[in-house]
Amino acid sequence: MKLFWVSIILLGVAAGVAVVGWNKAAQLRAENDALRAELQSLREQAGTVVDAGAAQREQELQRLRGEAQDVLRLRNEVRQLRAVTNEAAVLRAENQRLRVEHRPAAVAGTTPAPAPEAAVSDRFPKESWKFSGYATPESALVSAIWSMKEGNPKSYLESLSPEEQARLGKSWENKTEAEIIAKHQSDVAPITGVRVLDRKEVSPEETQMNVYIEGVGRMEKVSMKLVGNDWKFGGFIRPPPK
Repeated sequence: MKLFWVSIILLGVAAGVAVVGWNKAAQLRAENDALRAELQSLREQAGTVVDAGAAQREQELQRLRGEAQDVLRLRNEVRQLRAVTNEAAVLRAENQRLRVEHRPAAVAGTTPAPAPEAAVSDRFPKESWKFSGYATPESALVSAIWSMKEGNPKSYLESLSPEEQARLGKSWENKTEAEIIAKHQSDVAPITGVRVLDRKEVSPEETQMNVYIEGVGRMEKVSMKLVGNDWKFGGFIRPPPK
């Protein structure tokens, strides 16, 4: 009899444990389903955000491509216009140079050739010469001629391109600094100013300019070289000997 009641009690306990386990399992399944649903929702939201971001990036990329094409088109138009302008200016300067070269030799007391027209901003009278740096071809040219006037061979050498430095270094080998200074100052003494008549961009690293030397009435074509971020005087461009 006692064994019977013990069995009944054990069966009751086992049934209670089973009910608790089933309830716990059901709760865990419900939580698992809720987490799955939340995960699916997050995935859908993430996909929507990614799709929207990709569409926005594609739209922005198309806009940038269009702007880049416009920039290239405008650059090409500017390059063509600049080429036409430079060609016309070079022809005018060459015409003036030929006039000067074929004019009968000047005699003592005659007036130098009249200066061609140039923009005010492209004229550099002698009294305005100073060290102007090397940010532009014009400022580099003025810095070089100022160094000659001031009798500063070191500053003049720094205003030259590497090729012109090497060439000039050879011609200075047998000269004293005093001789170099005297030569420079003698060369610029009769000059009253310089005028840049036109510019021709030969390449991104070289610009050629036709320059009128006031005071001596002479046309010169000069090469300005871009060395790093600085423009330097690259020497005179002489016509080939006949």
